[in-house]
Amino acid sequence: MSATEAIVLVPAVVPVIPPMVQPSTASTAVFVGVVAAVVVMIVLGTHVAGPRLREAPDYTRRWTQGTAAALVVWLVVTAVASASGVLEAPVLPPRALFFMVGTNLAAVIFAFSRAGTRLVAGLPVAALVGFHAFRLPLELVLHRWYAEGVIPVQMTYVGRNFDIVTGILGLTLGLVLWRRGPSRPLVWLFNLVGFALLVTVASIAVLSSPVPFRSFTNDPPVLLVFHAPYGWIVPMCVAPALAGHLLVFRWLWRTR
Repeated sequence: MSATEAIVLVPAVVPVIPPMVQPSTASTAVFVGVVAAVVVMIVLGTHVAGPRLREAPDYTRRWTQGTAAALVVWLVVTAVASASGVLEAPVLPPRALFFMVGTNLAAVIFAFSRAGTRLVAGLPVAALVGFHAFRLPLELVLHRWYAEGVIPVQMTYVGRNFDIVTGILGLTLGLVLWRRGPSRPLVWLFNLVGFALLVTVASIAVLSSPVPFRSFTNDPPVLLVFHAPYGWIVPMCVAPALAGHLLVFRWLWRTR
């Protein structure tokens, strides 16, 4: 095969991004509300950690303001990336993969940064576990989007995504740990189950997207990452969930 023939064949294997069914206004509002709740919890946790670490009020204020500003920039940059169409470029490897990997890599860096260390040292583990309660309403939104024809069934709890269990455990165990104090077995149980479910749903999402190695071929494909504000599901839902689990693992290591 000549080089010219190879170049001609490349576009044939690049997935074409089809149009996405637009979610309802109500489900979109709830989704944006979930994202806002994640932002508020991160900023609030940054602020609350200060007094527990016996920081000077000005120092805590700078941390809180810096975290809020960084999150606003993160929201804007990721929304622009989804809305601009740059992720839809017919290239290999798909740019959407870099978006997904990059935002989750940022979550890992955050979890092991000074910001993550402040949260591990300055917050009770009940708060670190309870943070994951946002995954309960998020899964309800995903189910609604399935009913509206936006995403495929495997992305919901009636298919192969059981991450709703993590949201329920985060809410209930967070309250139990708050009232009864730390329990390493309960924290281990929550974090192992939640982390496994997160990896599972993330894998399903990628394999249901228009990528060359897509294995879930039922329609519709997962196209959220190509549209704002729905693209926030990766940098503002999946990535914070990943960072949250890593923080809990750090707490378990710190208190071993």
